[in-house]
Amino acid sequence: MRCYNGLDFYIDIQTISRRRHDMTVRIITDSTTDVTPEAARQLKISVVALKVLFGHDEYRDGIDLNIEEFYAKLTGSGQLPTTSQPSPNDFLTEYEKAKAAGEEILVLTLSSQLSGTCQSAQLAKDYCEYEPIYIVDSLSATIGTQLLLREAIRLRDAGQSARQIAAQLDQLKSRIIVLAAVDTLEFLVKGGRLSKAAGFAGSLLGIHPMITLEEGKLSVLGKARGKKATLQLFWQQMEKLGMPDPQYEPIFGYTGNREAVSDLIAFLEEKAIVSSQVCGVGSVIGTHTGPGVSAIAYLRQ
Repeated sequence: MRCYNGLDFYIDIQTISRRRHDMTVRIITDSTTDVTPEAARQLKISVVALKVLFGHDEYRDGIDLNIEEFYAKLTGSGQLPTTSQPSPNDFLTEYEKAKAAGEEILVLTLSSQLSGTCQSAQLAKDYCEYEPIYIVDSLSATIGTQLLLREAIRLRDAGQSARQIAAQLDQLKSRIIVLAAVDTLEFLVKGGRLSKAAGFAGSLLGIHPMITLEEGKLSVLGKARGKKATLQLFWQQMEKLGMPDPQYEPIFGYTGNREAVSDLIAFLEEKAIVSSQVCGVGSVIGTHTGPGVSAIAYLRQ
């Protein structure tokens, strides 16, 4: 029998507790969070893939095509691809794994206003008949949802339950700000994410529209002509909507080439807003935005 002094006992109990909680909560998200398969393994999370279709060819988002391959195919194809949500069975497969392991489940999806992915997760929950499943509709997408995912992982590793994590994410999601400058609104209009009227700005030569997510829906905040004016528009909107909370590191995002976001990163560094988190936006969201997007997501104060 092992003997403990007070400190040894405390350390061992804390270690056992952390290990127990690490195994207790299974975090499931969808592929639009833009976490690579390798990162998902390291973070010990499960990812349910959406799909991208070029004609009759179907690809699982983030699995069958990497970012470089997708944007090369997107720009080289005369046909706009389409996207499809996961089926309830895709989520059910993950739920059954967690159920068999006796784990609680925390599900984090992209906005229900943009996709039926959250509905598929809910239908799978109803069919699974397993009580400890908590689904959070992020009301965001890509790097915005990724902010919540990072916090969910931190809370899981701190030993919180799925219910506790879900409650905190539901509180945080109203503070997410996503700002993105796009080269054109053509892709968003063709994909049905914006009306033709809202997409009119995209037809004006040299104009870079700025989009955001409001209550889970896409909207156009404004437009700027040229690089310098676009960067100033980022700053104006950040001042208007709320500055980043220093407790949470922002995430920069881009579609296509990383150089698309380099000017925004440098500009905000001069404003003392610094982050090491730079994320390529994957094929599902990229289908609807096109290449050349620069973006930032953060939690406002």
